Amino acid sequence: MSETKKPWFKELHWQIAIGMLLGVAAGIFLQSIGQPAGVISIVELGGDMFLRLLKMIVIPLVAASLFLGVTGVGSSKDLSLLGTRTFIYYLFTSLISITVGLVFVNIISPGTKVDIQLDGLTGKAVEAPSSFIDILVRMIPVNPFGSLSAVPFDMLAVIFFVIILGVFALKVTEEQRKPLVDLASSLNAIMIKMVHGILMLAPIGVFCLVTELVAEAGVQVFISLSWYLLTVGLALAFHFFVILPAIYYYFRKENPFEFMRQMSPALLTAFSSASSAATLSLTMECSQKNKKVSPKISSIVLPLGATINMDGTALYEGVAVLFIAQFMGMDITLFQQFLVLLTALLASVGAAGIPHAGLVTMVLILNTLGLPDDSAGLILAVDRVVDMARTATNVWSDSIGAALVETFSSKRKV
Repeated sequence: MSETKKPWFKELHWQIAIGMLLGVAAGIFLQSIGQPAGVISIVELGGDMFLRLLKMIVIPLVAASLFLGVTGVGSSKDLSLLGTRTFIYYLFTSLISITVGLVFVNIISPGTKVDIQLDGLTGKAVEAPSSFIDILVRMIPVNPFGSLSAVPFDMLAVIFFVIILGVFALKVTEEQRKPLVDLASSLNAIMIKMVHGILMLAPIGVFCLVTELVAEAGVQVFISLSWYLLTVGLALAFHFFVILPAIYYYFRKENPFEFMRQMSPALLTAFSSASSAATLSLTMECSQKNKKVSPKISSIVLPLGATINMDGTALYEGVAVLFIAQFMGMDITLFQQFLVLLTALLASVGAAGIPHAGLVTMVLILNTLGLPDDSAGLILAVDRVVDMARTATNVWSDSIGAALVETFSSKRKV
């Protein structure tokens, strides 16, 4: 029996898209009447509560589903193969994305077309990041339960602990493992029901987030940095609509844009929230829908992707640093651009799946070229908009990665 097709306006992705468009209109209107503090506060509260609801379910959902995924793989050897395929995909697409960004910034040279003062831009302060070695050390939690309750939560430490727990659970008898597996299975089922409930609020939450952004950012700053925005936008669009779909089609022989449509609720939520971590539960839900990706695969690949696979962030960091260098009149050699590529790759691994995380890791790349940390102020004013686009790219790459790992594993019966 065929399912009755829902009217288009009842589809979640259309509801989210309508919420975004209404948010743009409302933001422009609020800015035109002077950004009334009371209304802005209400909108900000709505967006913040929606993000908190999404983040609330990330840790228990990831912990439960990842543990089930690891213990359901079958053996440590199969888990190692799965991890290797996942890592190769993430490394490959990240390198491609950075290369795409460097090509576009060299062709367009946006930094030579901008005439503004650094002092005139405002934005959030950028803190110096940890070194890459520190990131690797921090991955091992001293107190795994403390990592679960940390604010902001340490996703990398949680993933590491749950994977280790699952690996050693495979080394005990099934009778000893069963109570913990049953607990994780029950928790995972309950969290999925919670995801469905929270998603009913997604159009309202997206409306609030977009309204706040447009009302506070204005349009003048976007005009001043239009060449930078054009360069980043074109590079991200090329990677999003050309490179990643081509990779998907080559390995799966399926229409990538149909898969994109199925993932659209997660992609639109990622775009509006600028947080791949907050979107993770929805990404997992959409990837498993229509039997595109099995829970066994998605529960491992997607949490890892939300933590270490940052195609959009890596691309943006390369473009942003070269844009700043061009603006400051530096002549960047090919060797220096190669250093930017490598540093952007490493920095993107350590970027948390939260808004503006790319700005923090970008300081590593600025230091690579000898640029001052405060030169990041040139792009801070428009970072939120760029952050939205790069986060959607990150989530799209994660989704394709899960689908491809599913394909490779099916062919090899892993």
